[in-house]
Amino acid sequence: MKRSLPLRPPALICSALLTLTACGTFANNDSPAGADQNVVISLQFSPRANYALETDDALVLSQIGCLETLLTYDNKAGELKPLLATKWTQSNPTTWDFTLRENVKFQDGTALTADAVVKGLQHVLTVEAPPRAFNKTVVSSVTALNASTVRITTPKPSALLPFRLASANTGILAPAAYTASGIKPIGHCTGPYKPISEATGQSISMERNTTYWGGQVPLAKVEARFIAEGATRATQVQTGESQIALGIPATSVAALKNDKDLVVSETFTPRTTGLYFNNSRAPFNKAALRKAVQAALDLNAIAKSVYNNGAEPAIGPFSPTEPWAPKGVQPVAQNLDQAKALLAEAGYAPGKLKLTLLAYTERPEFADLATVIQANLKAIGIEVKVKSSDYAGIEPQLMSGDYDLTLLSRNHLVDIADPNGFLSSDYTCDGGFNISRFCDPAIDKKIASANAMADATERNAVYAEVARYLEENAVTVFQVHEQTHAAYRSDVKGFTDDPLARYAITTAVTVAKQ
Repeated sequence: MKRSLPLRPPALICSALLTLTACGTFANNDSPAGADQNVVISLQFSPRANYALETDDALVLSQIGCLETLLTYDNKAGELKPLLATKWTQSNPTTWDFTLRENVKFQDGTALTADAVVKGLQHVLTVEAPPRAFNKTVVSSVTALNASTVRITTPKPSALLPFRLASANTGILAPAAYTASGIKPIGHCTGPYKPISEATGQSISMERNTTYWGGQVPLAKVEARFIAEGATRATQVQTGESQIALGIPATSVAALKNDKDLVVSETFTPRTTGLYFNNSRAPFNKAALRKAVQAALDLNAIAKSVYNNGAEPAIGPFSPTEPWAPKGVQPVAQNLDQAKALLAEAGYAPGKLKLTLLAYTERPEFADLATVIQANLKAIGIEVKVKSSDYAGIEPQLMSGDYDLTLLSRNHLVDIADPNGFLSSDYTCDGGFNISRFCDPAIDKKIASANAMADATERNAVYAEVARYLEENAVTVFQVHEQTHAAYRSDVKGFTDDPLARYAITTAVTVAKQ
Protein backbone atom coordinates (compact mmCIF):
# COMPACT_ATOMS: atom_id res chain seq x y z
CA MET A 1 0.00 0.00 0.00
CA LYS A 2 1.07 3.57 -0.58
CA ARG A 3 1.85 5.72 2.42
CA SER A 4 1.12 9.43 2.28
CA LEU A 5 3.22 11.73 4.37
CA PRO A 6 1.22 14.04 6.63
CA LEU A 7 0.79 17.49 5.14
CA ARG A 8 2.26 20.34 7.10
CA PRO A 9 -0.06 23.31 7.58
CA PRO A 10 0.87 26.29 5.38
CA ALA A 11 1.99 28.24 8.43
CA LEU A 12 4.56 25.61 9.32
CA ILE A 13 5.77 25.46 5.74
CA CYS A 14 6.29 29.22 5.79
CA SER A 15 8.22 29.10 9.04
CA ALA A 16 10.54 26.52 7.49
CA LEU A 17 11.29 28.75 4.51
CA LEU A 18 12.45 31.88 6.24
CA THR A 19 15.06 32.59 3.59
CA LEU A 20 12.51 32.82 0.80
CA THR A 21 10.94 35.99 -0.48
CA ALA A 22 7.45 34.52 -0.56
CA CYS A 23 5.58 31.52 0.79
CA GLY A 24 2.42 29.64 0.00
CA THR A 25 0.27 30.74 -2.91
CA PHE A 26 1.35 34.03 -4.41
CA ALA A 27 -1.35 36.67 -4.84
CA ASN A 28 -1.84 37.73 -8.43
CA ASN A 29 -4.70 40.18 -8.23
CA ASP A 30 -3.14 43.26 -6.63
CA SER A 31 -1.31 44.56 -9.70
CA PRO A 32 -2.08 45.03 -13.39
CA ALA A 33 -1.99 41.87 -15.51
CA GLY A 34 1.55 40.91 -16.40
CA ALA A 35 3.14 43.11 -13.73
CA ASP A 36 3.34 40.83 -10.73
CA GLN A 37 2.39 37.36 -11.87
CA ASN A 38 3.83 34.74 -9.54
CA VAL A 39 3.90 30.94 -9.57
CA VAL A 40 4.64 28.13 -7.12
CA ILE A 41 5.65 24.83 -8.76
CA SER A 42 6.01 21.47 -7.00
CA LEU A 43 8.87 19.40 -8.40
CA GLN A 44 9.38 15.68 -8.01
CA PHE A 45 13.12 15.60 -7.38
CA SER A 46 15.29 17.79 -5.19
CA PRO A 47 18.91 18.73 -5.86
CA ARG A 48 21.13 16.12 -4.22
CA ALA A 49 24.63 17.22 -5.22
CA ASN A 50 24.87 20.95 -4.50
CA TYR A 51 23.74 21.70 -8.10
CA ALA A 52 26.72 19.91 -9.64
CA LEU A 53 26.04 20.07 -13.38
CA GLU A 54 27.44 16.61 -14.00
CA THR A 55 24.50 15.21 -11.99
CA ASP A 56 20.73 15.24 -12.44
CA ASP A 57 20.72 18.50 -10.45
CA ALA A 58 21.31 20.15 -13.84
CA LEU A 59 17.74 19.14 -14.78
CA VAL A 60 16.42 21.00 -11.73
CA LEU A 61 18.19 24.19 -12.79
CA SER A 62 16.87 23.76 -16.33
CA GLN A 63 13.29 23.07 -15.20
CA ILE A 64 13.11 26.25 -13.13
CA GLY A 65 14.20 28.51 -15.98
CA CYS A 66 17.72 29.22 -14.78
CA LEU A 67 20.13 27.03 -16.76
CA GLU A 68 20.48 27.15 -20.55
CA THR A 69 22.50 25.06 -23.01
CA LEU A 70 24.12 25.82 -26.34
CA LEU A 71 21.42 23.94 -28.24
CA THR A 72 17.96 22.63 -27.44
CA TYR A 73 16.10 19.62 -28.77
CA ASP A 74 12.58 20.27 -30.01
CA ASN A 75 10.86 17.02 -29.10
CA LYS A 76 7.75 17.74 -31.17
CA ALA A 77 9.72 18.63 -34.31
CA GLY A 78 12.34 15.97 -33.62
CA GLU A 79 15.25 18.30 -34.31
CA LEU A 80 17.95 20.41 -32.67
CA LYS A 81 17.45 24.17 -32.49
CA PRO A 82 19.63 27.14 -31.46
CA LEU A 83 19.75 28.40 -27.89
CA LEU A 84 22.98 29.99 -26.60
CA ALA A 85 24.63 28.95 -29.87
CA THR A 86 23.13 30.07 -33.16
CA LYS A 87 25.12 27.88 -35.55
CA TRP A 88 27.03 24.58 -35.43
CA THR A 89 29.13 23.07 -38.18
CA GLN A 90 31.20 19.92 -38.53
CA SER A 91 34.47 21.08 -40.08
CA ASN A 92 35.81 17.51 -40.20
CA PRO A 93 34.59 14.13 -38.86
CA THR A 94 36.05 14.78 -35.39
CA THR A 95 35.60 18.57 -35.07
CA TRP A 96 32.52 20.68 -34.41
CA ASP A 97 32.40 24.49 -34.15
CA PHE A 98 29.65 26.33 -32.25
CA THR A 99 28.99 30.03 -32.86
CA LEU A 100 27.66 31.81 -29.76
CA ARG A 101 24.66 34.10 -29.67
CA GLU A 102 25.60 37.78 -29.44
CA ASN A 103 24.77 40.11 -26.56
CA VAL A 104 24.00 37.43 -23.97
CA LYS A 105 24.82 38.23 -20.36
CA PHE A 106 24.93 36.02 -17.32
CA GLN A 107 22.71 37.05 -14.44
CA ASP A 108 25.76 38.49 -12.67
CA GLY A 109 26.20 40.96 -15.54
CA THR A 110 29.23 39.33 -17.19
CA ALA A 111 29.18 38.50 -20.87
CA LEU A 112 28.72 35.08 -22.43
CA THR A 113 32.02 34.44 -24.21
CA ALA A 114 33.77 31.48 -25.74
CA ASP A 115 36.18 31.44 -22.79
CA ALA A 116 33.25 31.24 -20.33
CA VAL A 117 31.69 28.38 -22.27
CA VAL A 118 35.02 26.54 -22.41
CA LYS A 119 35.47 26.90 -18.65
CA GLY A 120 32.02 25.42 -18.01
CA LEU A 121 32.33 22.52 -20.43
CA GLN A 122 35.85 21.68 -19.29
CA HIS A 123 34.56 21.59 -15.73
CA VAL A 124 32.00 18.85 -16.45
CA LEU A 125 34.50 17.06 -18.67
CA THR A 126 37.16 16.81 -15.97
CA VAL A 127 35.19 16.16 -12.77
CA GLU A 128 35.74 12.84 -11.03
CA ALA A 129 32.43 11.43 -12.32
CA PRO A 130 31.60 13.25 -15.57
CA PRO A 131 28.06 13.10 -16.95
CA ARG A 132 26.90 10.33 -19.24
CA ALA A 133 26.27 12.85 -22.02
CA PHE A 134 29.65 14.60 -21.97
CA ASN A 135 32.82 12.81 -20.90
CA LYS A 136 36.28 11.92 -22.18
CA THR A 137 35.12 8.80 -23.96
CA VAL A 138 33.11 10.97 -26.35
CA VAL A 139 34.91 14.35 -26.17
CA SER A 140 38.65 14.94 -26.57
CA SER A 141 38.90 18.69 -26.03
CA VAL A 142 37.02 21.97 -25.74
CA THR A 143 38.76 25.16 -26.87
CA ALA A 144 37.94 28.76 -27.80
CA LEU A 145 38.58 29.22 -31.52
CA ASN A 146 37.92 32.96 -31.14
CA ALA A 147 35.84 35.21 -28.87
CA SER A 148 32.53 33.86 -30.17
CA THR A 149 33.33 30.34 -31.38
CA VAL A 150 33.84 27.17 -29.35
CA ARG A 151 35.54 24.17 -30.94
CA ILE A 152 34.89 20.66 -29.64
CA THR A 153 36.82 17.65 -30.86
CA THR A 154 35.93 14.00 -30.46
CA PRO A 155 38.20 10.94 -30.27
CA LYS A 156 36.28 9.27 -33.09
CA PRO A 157 33.98 10.58 -35.83
CA SER A 158 30.74 11.64 -34.21
CA ALA A 159 27.48 12.66 -35.81
CA LEU A 160 25.83 12.98 -32.40
CA LEU A 161 28.00 15.58 -30.66
CA PRO A 162 25.44 18.41 -31.17
CA PHE A 163 22.85 16.29 -29.33
CA ARG A 164 25.22 16.23 -26.36
CA LEU A 165 25.27 20.05 -26.31
CA ALA A 166 21.51 20.03 -25.74
CA SER A 167 21.90 17.97 -22.55
CA ALA A 168 21.23 19.85 -19.31
CA ASN A 169 24.59 18.53 -18.06
CA THR A 170 26.27 20.85 -20.57
CA GLY A 171 24.41 23.92 -19.31
CA ILE A 172 26.47 27.10 -19.17
CA LEU A 173 27.06 29.11 -15.98
CA ALA A 174 29.16 32.21 -15.41
CA PRO A 175 32.80 31.56 -14.44
CA ALA A 176 32.10 32.83 -10.91
CA ALA A 177 29.69 29.92 -10.36
CA TYR A 178 32.56 27.43 -10.17
CA THR A 179 33.99 27.64 -6.65
CA ALA A 180 36.17 25.42 -4.51
CA SER A 181 33.12 24.48 -2.44
CA GLY A 182 30.92 23.57 -5.42
CA ILE A 183 28.55 25.12 -7.94
CA LYS A 184 26.86 28.40 -6.99
CA PRO A 185 23.99 28.91 -9.45
CA ILE A 186 22.45 31.93 -7.74
CA GLY A 187 23.07 34.90 -10.03
CA HIS A 188 25.14 32.91 -12.54
CA CYS A 189 22.67 31.52 -15.11
CA THR A 190 21.59 32.99 -18.46
CA GLY A 191 17.93 31.95 -18.27
CA PRO A 192 14.75 33.99 -17.86
CA TYR A 193 14.52 33.38 -14.11
CA LYS A 194 17.17 34.29 -11.58
CA PRO A 195 17.53 32.29 -8.33
CA ILE A 196 17.78 34.62 -5.36
CA SER A 197 17.56 32.33 -2.31
CA GLU A 198 16.95 28.76 -1.28
CA ALA A 199 15.93 26.58 1.63
CA THR A 200 18.28 23.65 1.15
CA GLY A 201 16.47 20.52 0.05
CA GLN A 202 13.08 22.23 0.31
CA SER A 203 12.73 25.01 -2.22
CA ILE A 204 14.37 27.68 -4.32
CA SER A 205 13.01 31.17 -4.95
CA MET A 206 13.50 33.13 -8.18
CA GLU A 207 12.66 36.44 -9.77
CA ARG A 208 12.48 37.53 -13.40
CA ASN A 209 15.75 38.22 -15.18
CA THR A 210 15.17 41.78 -16.41
CA THR A 211 18.13 41.60 -18.81
CA TYR A 212 17.19 38.27 -20.39
CA TRP A 213 18.52 37.99 -23.94
CA GLY A 214 15.27 36.34 -25.08
CA GLY A 215 13.09 39.38 -24.35
CA GLN A 216 10.29 40.02 -21.87
CA VAL A 217 9.90 37.61 -18.94
CA PRO A 218 6.26 37.37 -17.77
CA LEU A 219 6.43 36.08 -14.19
CA ALA A 220 7.73 38.34 -11.44
CA LYS A 221 8.53 35.54 -9.00
CA VAL A 222 8.71 31.75 -9.04
CA GLU A 223 9.02 29.44 -6.06
CA ALA A 224 10.02 25.84 -6.82
CA ARG A 225 9.30 23.33 -4.06
CA PHE A 226 10.98 19.93 -3.90
CA ILE A 227 8.34 17.43 -2.79
CA ALA A 228 9.18 13.75 -3.11
CA GLU A 229 5.75 12.48 -2.06
CA GLY A 230 3.44 12.34 -5.09
CA ALA A 231 0.23 12.55 -3.07
CA THR A 232 1.51 15.73 -1.43
CA ARG A 233 2.24 17.32 -4.81
CA ALA A 234 -1.29 16.45 -5.91
CA THR A 235 -2.82 17.87 -2.74
CA GLN A 236 -0.89 21.13 -2.96
CA VAL A 237 -2.00 21.88 -6.51
CA GLN A 238 -5.58 21.02 -5.56
CA THR A 239 -5.59 23.34 -2.54
CA GLY A 240 -3.86 26.12 -4.46
CA GLU A 241 -0.67 26.02 -2.42
CA SER A 242 1.06 25.50 -5.76
CA GLN A 243 -0.09 26.42 -9.25
CA ILE A 244 1.80 23.64 -11.08
CA ALA A 245 2.75 20.13 -9.97
CA LEU A 246 4.87 17.65 -11.90
CA GLY A 247 4.87 13.86 -11.63
CA ILE A 248 1.29 13.39 -10.50
CA PRO A 249 0.79 9.75 -9.45
CA ALA A 250 -1.76 7.74 -11.43
CA THR A 251 -3.83 7.18 -8.28
CA SER A 252 -4.41 10.95 -7.94
CA VAL A 253 -5.32 11.68 -11.56
CA ALA A 254 -9.06 10.92 -11.38
CA ALA A 255 -9.64 13.23 -8.41
CA LEU A 256 -7.70 16.07 -10.01
CA LYS A 257 -9.55 15.66 -13.31
CA ASN A 258 -12.83 16.13 -11.45
CA ASP A 259 -11.66 19.48 -10.08
CA LYS A 260 -12.98 22.24 -12.35
CA ASP A 261 -10.18 24.57 -11.25
CA LEU A 262 -7.45 22.24 -12.52
CA VAL A 263 -6.07 21.01 -15.83
CA VAL A 264 -4.41 17.57 -15.93
CA SER A 265 -2.08 16.86 -18.85
CA GLU A 266 -1.21 13.36 -20.08
CA THR A 267 1.79 12.69 -22.28
CA PHE A 268 3.47 9.45 -23.26
CA THR A 269 7.16 9.83 -22.65
CA PRO A 270 10.35 8.09 -23.79
CA ARG A 271 10.41 6.54 -20.32
CA THR A 272 10.28 2.86 -19.44
CA THR A 273 10.08 1.25 -16.02
CA GLY A 274 12.28 -1.79 -15.72
CA LEU A 275 13.20 -4.42 -13.18
CA TYR A 276 16.99 -4.30 -13.20
CA PHE A 277 19.28 -7.15 -12.18
CA ASN A 278 22.93 -7.31 -11.24
CA ASN A 279 23.96 -9.48 -14.21
CA SER A 280 27.51 -9.90 -12.93
CA ARG A 281 26.83 -12.03 -9.86
CA ALA A 282 24.64 -14.91 -8.76
CA PRO A 283 21.82 -15.51 -9.16
CA PHE A 284 21.23 -13.14 -12.10
CA ASN A 285 24.40 -14.02 -13.97
CA LYS A 286 22.26 -16.89 -15.29
CA ALA A 287 20.03 -15.94 -18.23
CA ALA A 288 17.59 -18.71 -17.32
CA LEU A 289 16.84 -17.07 -13.98
CA ARG A 290 16.38 -13.63 -15.53
CA LYS A 291 13.98 -15.16 -18.06
CA ALA A 292 12.15 -16.96 -15.25
CA VAL A 293 11.45 -13.61 -13.59
CA GLN A 294 10.45 -12.13 -16.95
CA ALA A 295 7.94 -14.93 -17.57
CA ALA A 296 6.50 -14.64 -14.03
CA LEU A 297 5.43 -11.00 -14.32
CA ASP A 298 1.94 -10.03 -15.48
CA LEU A 299 2.67 -6.86 -17.46
CA ASN A 300 -0.93 -6.34 -18.55
CA ALA A 301 -2.14 -6.39 -14.97
CA ILE A 302 0.65 -4.00 -13.95
CA ALA A 303 -0.27 -1.50 -16.69
CA LYS A 304 -3.97 -1.66 -15.82
CA SER A 305 -3.87 -1.77 -12.02
CA VAL A 306 -0.69 -0.09 -10.84
CA TYR A 307 -0.74 2.58 -13.55
CA ASN A 308 -4.53 2.89 -13.89
CA ASN A 309 -4.24 2.30 -17.65
CA GLY A 310 -1.76 5.19 -17.85
CA ALA A 311 0.97 2.93 -19.24
CA GLU A 312 1.45 0.19 -21.83
CA PRO A 313 3.10 -3.23 -21.37
CA ALA A 314 6.73 -2.89 -22.48
CA ILE A 315 8.24 -4.58 -25.54
CA GLY A 316 11.79 -3.67 -24.54
CA PRO A 317 13.41 -0.36 -23.65
CA PHE A 318 11.64 1.54 -26.45
CA SER A 319 7.94 2.10 -27.10
CA PRO A 320 6.61 0.59 -30.35
CA THR A 321 5.77 4.09 -31.63
CA GLU A 322 9.43 5.15 -31.57
CA PRO A 323 11.48 4.86 -34.78
CA TRP A 324 14.26 2.88 -33.06
CA ALA A 325 12.00 0.20 -31.57
CA PRO A 326 12.29 -3.33 -32.99
CA LYS A 327 9.39 -4.29 -35.25
CA GLY A 328 7.06 -7.20 -34.64
CA VAL A 329 7.88 -7.63 -30.95
CA GLN A 330 5.08 -8.32 -28.47
CA PRO A 331 5.13 -7.89 -24.69
CA VAL A 332 6.19 -11.03 -22.85
CA ALA A 333 3.02 -12.75 -21.60
CA GLN A 334 2.91 -14.17 -18.10
CA ASN A 335 3.56 -17.92 -18.15
CA LEU A 336 4.04 -19.37 -14.67
CA ASP A 337 4.71 -22.91 -15.90
CA GLN A 338 7.48 -21.66 -18.15
CA ALA A 339 8.83 -19.49 -15.34
CA LYS A 340 9.00 -22.50 -12.97
CA ALA A 341 10.79 -24.58 -15.63
CA LEU A 342 13.33 -21.79 -16.19
CA LEU A 343 13.84 -21.48 -12.43
CA ALA A 344 14.65 -25.21 -12.30
CA GLU A 345 16.96 -24.86 -15.33
CA ALA A 346 18.85 -22.16 -13.44
CA GLY A 347 19.35 -24.64 -10.59
CA TYR A 348 16.97 -23.21 -8.00
CA ALA A 349 14.21 -25.19 -6.33
CA PRO A 350 11.07 -23.31 -5.24
CA GLY A 351 11.57 -21.66 -1.86
CA LYS A 352 15.37 -21.66 -2.03
CA LEU A 353 15.88 -18.18 -3.48
CA LYS A 354 15.47 -15.11 -1.27
CA LEU A 355 16.05 -11.67 -2.82
CA THR A 356 15.83 -7.99 -1.89
CA LEU A 357 14.06 -5.58 -4.25
CA LEU A 358 14.98 -1.87 -4.02
CA ALA A 359 12.44 0.85 -4.80
CA TYR A 360 12.48 4.62 -4.40
CA THR A 361 9.71 6.82 -3.05
CA GLU A 362 9.90 9.62 -5.65
CA ARG A 363 7.97 7.21 -7.91
CA PRO A 364 4.86 6.67 -5.78
CA GLU A 365 3.60 3.84 -8.02
CA PHE A 366 6.67 1.79 -7.09
CA ALA A 367 5.10 0.82 -3.75
CA ASP A 368 2.24 -0.97 -5.50
CA LEU A 369 4.49 -2.22 -8.31
CA ALA A 370 6.86 -3.82 -5.80
CA THR A 371 3.92 -5.56 -4.15
CA VAL A 372 2.77 -7.01 -7.49
CA ILE A 373 6.28 -8.22 -8.33
CA GLN A 374 6.58 -9.74 -4.87
CA ALA A 375 3.33 -11.68 -5.42
CA ASN A 376 4.21 -12.75 -8.99
CA LEU A 377 7.59 -14.13 -7.93
CA LYS A 378 6.15 -15.83 -4.87
CA ALA A 379 3.91 -17.77 -7.27
CA ILE A 380 7.03 -19.46 -8.75
CA GLY A 381 8.80 -19.96 -5.43
CA ILE A 382 11.01 -16.85 -5.14
CA GLU A 383 10.78 -14.91 -1.90
CA VAL A 384 11.22 -11.14 -2.26
CA LYS A 385 11.78 -8.58 0.47
CA VAL A 386 11.08 -4.95 -0.53
CA LYS A 387 13.31 -2.13 0.68
CA SER A 388 12.15 1.43 -0.04
CA SER A 389 13.78 4.82 0.48
CA ASP A 390 14.30 8.01 -1.48
CA TYR A 391 16.49 7.62 -4.55
CA ALA A 392 19.52 9.12 -2.84
CA GLY A 393 19.30 6.35 -0.27
CA ILE A 394 19.61 3.51 -2.80
CA GLU A 395 21.83 5.05 -5.47
CA PRO A 396 25.12 4.07 -3.75
CA GLN A 397 24.04 0.41 -3.84
CA LEU A 398 23.08 0.66 -7.49
CA MET A 399 26.34 2.28 -8.52
CA SER A 400 28.44 -0.18 -6.54
CA GLY A 401 26.48 -3.20 -7.78
CA ASP A 402 25.59 -4.25 -4.24
CA TYR A 403 21.99 -5.26 -4.92
CA ASP A 404 19.83 -8.10 -6.26
CA LEU A 405 16.99 -6.36 -8.09
CA THR A 406 15.82 -2.76 -8.33
CA LEU A 407 12.99 -0.83 -9.88
CA LEU A 408 14.10 2.00 -12.11
CA SER A 409 12.23 4.43 -14.32
CA ARG A 410 14.56 5.56 -17.13
CA ASN A 411 13.93 8.26 -19.71
CA HIS A 412 16.06 7.02 -22.59
CA LEU A 413 16.36 10.47 -24.19
CA VAL A 414 17.19 12.48 -21.09
CA ASP A 415 20.98 12.17 -21.42
CA ILE A 416 20.99 13.06 -25.11
CA ALA A 417 17.99 13.16 -27.44
CA ASP A 418 19.11 10.02 -29.25
CA PRO A 419 19.07 6.46 -27.82
CA ASN A 420 22.84 6.20 -28.19
CA GLY A 421 23.33 8.09 -24.95
CA PHE A 422 21.09 5.76 -22.97
CA LEU A 423 22.43 2.55 -24.52
CA SER A 424 26.05 3.67 -24.08
CA SER A 425 25.62 4.60 -20.43
CA ASP A 426 23.39 1.70 -19.38
CA TYR A 427 24.45 -1.28 -21.51
CA THR A 428 28.11 -0.98 -22.47
CA CYS A 429 30.94 -2.52 -20.47
CA ASP A 430 32.27 0.85 -19.28
CA GLY A 431 28.93 2.67 -19.25
CA GLY A 432 28.62 5.38 -16.63
CA PHE A 433 25.22 4.10 -15.47
CA ASN A 434 25.61 0.39 -16.16
CA ILE A 435 23.95 -0.67 -12.94
CA SER A 436 23.02 -3.97 -14.65
CA ARG A 437 26.72 -4.86 -14.74
CA PHE A 438 26.03 -6.13 -18.26
CA CYS A 439 29.04 -6.49 -20.55
CA ASP A 440 29.14 -7.82 -24.11
CA PRO A 441 31.92 -6.48 -26.39
CA ALA A 442 29.82 -7.26 -29.46
CA ILE A 443 27.02 -5.01 -28.16
CA ASP A 444 29.58 -2.31 -27.30
CA LYS A 445 30.81 -2.39 -30.89
CA LYS A 446 27.30 -2.03 -32.33
CA ILE A 447 26.44 0.93 -30.10
CA ALA A 448 29.75 2.65 -30.86
CA SER A 449 29.22 2.21 -34.60
CA ALA A 450 25.95 4.14 -34.47
CA ASN A 451 27.69 7.19 -33.00
CA ALA A 452 29.41 7.87 -36.33
CA MET A 453 26.32 7.32 -38.50
CA ALA A 454 24.95 10.57 -39.88
CA ASP A 455 21.92 8.79 -41.30
CA ALA A 456 19.24 8.41 -38.62
CA THR A 457 17.68 5.39 -40.33
CA GLU A 458 20.97 3.51 -40.10
CA ARG A 459 21.36 4.42 -36.44
CA ASN A 460 17.81 3.39 -35.66
CA ALA A 461 18.37 -0.06 -37.16
CA VAL A 462 21.33 -0.58 -34.80
CA TYR A 463 19.32 0.59 -31.78
CA ALA A 464 16.46 -1.77 -32.68
CA GLU A 465 18.88 -4.69 -32.91
CA VAL A 466 20.36 -3.92 -29.49
CA ALA A 467 16.91 -3.44 -27.96
CA ARG A 468 15.78 -6.81 -29.28
CA TYR A 469 18.85 -8.47 -27.74
CA LEU A 470 18.23 -6.87 -24.33
CA GLU A 471 14.61 -8.03 -24.35
CA GLU A 472 15.24 -11.55 -25.62
CA ASN A 473 18.02 -12.14 -23.08
CA ALA A 474 16.13 -10.51 -20.22
CA VAL A 475 19.14 -8.33 -19.39
CA THR A 476 16.49 -6.09 -17.84
CA VAL A 477 12.82 -6.97 -17.48
CA PHE A 478 11.19 -3.98 -19.15
CA GLN A 479 7.71 -3.64 -17.65
CA VAL A 480 5.79 -0.60 -18.89
CA HIS A 481 6.16 2.35 -21.22
CA GLU A 482 5.00 5.27 -19.15
CA GLN A 483 2.68 8.21 -19.42
CA THR A 484 3.48 11.34 -17.44
CA HIS A 485 0.87 13.46 -15.69
CA ALA A 486 1.13 17.05 -14.57
CA ALA A 487 -1.55 19.24 -13.03
CA TYR A 488 -1.91 22.99 -13.00
CA ARG A 489 -4.44 25.61 -11.99
CA SER A 490 -6.77 26.69 -14.78
CA ASP A 491 -5.48 30.28 -14.68
CA VAL A 492 -1.99 29.09 -15.65
CA LYS A 493 -1.40 29.44 -19.38
CA GLY A 494 1.40 28.25 -21.63
CA PHE A 495 2.64 25.39 -19.43
CA THR A 496 3.76 22.19 -21.17
CA ASP A 497 4.80 18.99 -19.39
CA ASP A 498 8.11 18.27 -21.13
CA PRO A 499 8.40 14.54 -21.89
CA LEU A 500 12.20 14.86 -21.68
CA ALA A 501 12.01 16.42 -18.19
CA ARG A 502 14.12 19.46 -19.11
CA TYR A 503 11.74 22.42 -18.98
CA ALA A 504 8.86 23.50 -16.78
CA ILE A 505 9.05 27.24 -16.07
CA THR A 506 9.58 28.97 -19.40
CA THR A 507 8.75 32.38 -20.83
CA ALA A 508 5.55 30.85 -22.24
CA VAL A 509 4.12 30.34 -18.73
CA THR A 510 1.80 33.09 -17.56
CA VAL A 511 -1.05 33.50 -15.08
CA ALA A 512 -4.35 34.92 -16.27
CA LYS A 513 -5.74 37.78 -14.21
CA GLN A 514 -8.79 36.67 -12.25
